[in-house]
Amino acid sequence: MNRCVEIQNSPCRHVANKDELIELIELVVDDVYGELDVPSVAGRDQWRATVVRTAADLRAMVLRHPWIAPELSQVGLVHIGPNALRTASGLLARFEAAGFPQDETERALGTLMAYVVGIATSEAAYLSLIARSGRTEQEWVAEVRPAFDEAARTHPPLREASSARQDAHPRQIRDADFAYGLERVLDGLAARLGA
Repeated sequence: MNRCVEIQNSPCRHVANKDELIELIELVVDDVYGELDVPSVAGRDQWRATVVRTAADLRAMVLRHPWIAPELSQVGLVHIGPNALRTASGLLARFEAAGFPQDETERALGTLMAYVVGIATSEAAYLSLIARSGRTEQEWVAEVRPAFDEAARTHPPLREASSARQDAHPRQIRDADFAYGLERVLDGLAARLGA
């Protein structure tokens, strides 16, 4: 069966079967990876800043293209296109420059990618839900807050933690939560450097 697949503003491309469709999706995912600018290898003391920048850029890429999130989670974290490989190689070089043992650089990369892709995939799904509702993120949060507060009545610490951040813009909360988690992942990785 020959089906036409349209991807964003591209002309229709016919695919004969599921394997061809998967191959096409992998090509498109790799094309999106081409948006990432992997910084050149920095010195040992600058590895963390360059990894943070690349992680933030990867998250932003997923949020710009929310359709890619399910593809990243379904296909997995392994992409073999040239752009994805360039990104992975660049990050590996950062971990090597930092002084990670050779047998840990791939694990460090895998840990970082699992965190970033996992958070960004979840965030993209959340933002897609809100977009389908026709509301802004602030409107959506304001609408669900009373139900959350009521449900959390019997869990005071949860309610207090949520109430402490209720005046912050939801995007600021998402950005802060991403940065917090990324820093904790990097703290854990950095501890391996001193081990």
